[in-house]
Amino acid sequence: MISFIKMEPINSKNTKIVGSLFLALTIQLSIVVFGISHIVSPFAMSPIIQTVVAQVDQAFKTYDNPKFGLTVPYPPTWSLDELRKDPATASNNSIVAIFKSPAEGQNDKYLENVIVNVQGPRSDIKSLEQYTQNSLRAFNNMSDTIKITQSRSDTLAGLPAHKLEYTSSAFKGLNLKKMQVFTVVNNNTAYVVTFGAEDSQYDKNLPAIEKMIKSIKIDTNAMKNVKENQNQPTGSSQTNLINGHHGVF
Repeated sequence: MISFIKMEPINSKNTKIVGSLFLALTIQLSIVVFGISHIVSPFAMSPIIQTVVAQVDQAFKTYDNPKFGLTVPYPPTWSLDELRKDPATASNNSIVAIFKSPAEGQNDKYLENVIVNVQGPRSDIKSLEQYTQNSLRAFNNMSDTIKITQSRSDTLAGLPAHKLEYTSSAFKGLNLKKMQVFTVVNNNTAYVVTFGAEDSQYDKNLPAIEKMIKSIKIDTNAMKNVKENQNQPTGSSQTNLINGHHGVF
């Protein structure tokens, strides 16, 4: 598969530390949920379809976490698991919330999901550019079961961000497709949003997920007074992540 990544050398002495951090986060995101007005134009949607989309948008639920500075709309039929409420509480898990689609029958092996992570504040997270480069480096050091298909600049909550799309075949019998958008605030904290679905379900869910991600709000002042060195990944958690199990189904 063709990769659209242009790598640049990094001379920072923190590269190895940050690379491990990104590796843990990315694998964590890959496995944490398993078995989980009308415009006249030839290409415009019909008024009926537009009405349905508008109704869905209005029906979105809202998740608020003021301590992390997060406001996240999500589809009304999806469930919410909040893993962290207070960034001042030390944790080796950077996941704040997981949003999961309902199961489509007993044979639904993977629930489509959106995972919101907040990493930091950390002294080894310096900027979006550094975070992006080290994240891409960590991806490239993974096994050939994970492949990046797109890498480009984007926005998240009106802030400069980076977007990745990648595939994963780490689970036997499952071909997954994922999208990850991340930004860095205060030069020490990364907000990461990842959407995951089976390849056959990805495009079906994408319109609602794009609406969800584009509507996320981040209060950049919320984390300013939080102490550094939160969300330290441990060796055991990294091993579990690489093996593809996190205890959430």
